[in-house]
Amino acid sequence: MRSLVRTTAYTRGQLPHWEVEGGRYFVTVRCHDSLPREAISRLGDIHDSLQAVEHASLQFAQLQRTYFLTMEKYLDAGSGASPLRDPRAASALVRVLDDLPAEGAVAAHYTIMPNHWHALLAPIGGNSIKLHRVMARLKGRSARAINLVLGRSGPLWQREWFDRWMRNDTEWNRCAEYIRNNPVKVGLVRTWQEHLWTK
Repeated sequence: MRSLVRTTAYTRGQLPHWEVEGGRYFVTVRCHDSLPREAISRLGDIHDSLQAVEHASLQFAQLQRTYFLTMEKYLDAGSGASPLRDPRAASALVRVLDDLPAEGAVAAHYTIMPNHWHALLAPIGGNSIKLHRVMARLKGRSARAINLVLGRSGPLWQREWFDRWMRNDTEWNRCAEYIRNNPVKVGLVRTWQEHLWTK
């Protein structure tokens, strides 16, 4: 017998976000200038399609995956200023990710790419996390820290982030493998262990 999962669905900006009691999440955050116009246009088309289908349907899951893969293709091309290429910026982000237990969460796995990052976030201590609150604090603190070390100002992150609730350990493990493989796939390193910004 399947147990019922308490969920709260909400939408912010362009992407639908789900909050799940006790949920674990795969998240992607990108720099504000990381996508060219053609990518933004294509993602807008997919977003419009997402709005027209039931959130619990297989078609929604497939469109969400198409959205992510389209975004990832452009991100991996390294568009924009790519401030996370600077080791000082990547280190500042790692420090913020490692401080997440203060928010009741842990970044169990992450990788920091030149213009975006991925993480698997999970609650700690048997608690639930409010993903939107954790993300707001994480993005705010990391933007301040990175801007400070780089001597820059202005927006760093895109307002939206991509998230996906991990329904089971199979999804979690698949995303952990994806995270580890991302710097290898784009040719930054030969093995994920060589990438200083992957956990």
